[in-house]
Amino acid sequence: MRFHQLVTAAAQLVAVLGLAACVSAEDESSVPSESFAEHMHGHLDQISAVKAAVIAGDLEAAREPATWLAEHEQPPGMPDAWSPYMNEMRMQARIAASATALETVAAAVSEMARSCGDCHQASGFAVAFGFDQRPPEDVQNVMTQMQRHLWAADRMWDGLIGPSDKAWGWGTEMLSEVTLTSEQIPTEPGDESQVDGLVQQIREVGNEGSGAPAGESRSAVYGRFLSLCANCHNLTGGGPGG
Repeated sequence: MRFHQLVTAAAQLVAVLGLAACVSAEDESSVPSESFAEHMHGHLDQISAVKAAVIAGDLEAAREPATWLAEHEQPPGMPDAWSPYMNEMRMQARIAASATALETVAAAVSEMARSCGDCHQASGFAVAFGFDQRPPEDVQNVMTQMQRHLWAADRMWDGLIGPSDKAWGWGTEMLSEVTLTSEQIPTEPGDESQVDGLVQQIREVGNEGSGAPAGESRSAVYGRFLSLCANCHNLTGGGPGG
């Protein structure tokens, strides 16, 4: 089985392990209509599509969802207080849509996620994520290690969007423990040291991220992490759908 198939299978298993998020507001009268909520979930779907394209190392695949986010009209009925966050998200989406490097898109989509979290926090919304089930830590095969890698990536993402200190902390902790090596990942002759170096940098991102304060520091850490994912997947032929 090729490495990209292992990564895709791992992603599917992590999706099964994940539990749905729920959102509540401190003042129920401020909760938007169901149609408006669906509209906002559509925004999250597009942001997530940009993130997935970066992880897969596919710059062109990021353009369509990023363009949609940059050009999509502000939904009717959106509170005026949300406009600064929507404008920031659109600005970052324009950057992603016109980017010529995956590192630029990685940074932009991380800032989009932070804008979501900032808006949730300022608006009094509490986003709760269920993530009690972790991939096992006592199994050292590549499939399990990729499941742990992906679980960590998703929890850090939740930490930005929530925002959630707990989700962020759990994600960075697991990321720092990833034990993948070039011996487990199919690589071209001569690429082994580069792959090991990327995995080591990913572990360092986990360590760095664990001490990062909420806000710009965390989105910067996550952007760097996504860039490393893209570089590794491009080098190894991995990544979901790669």
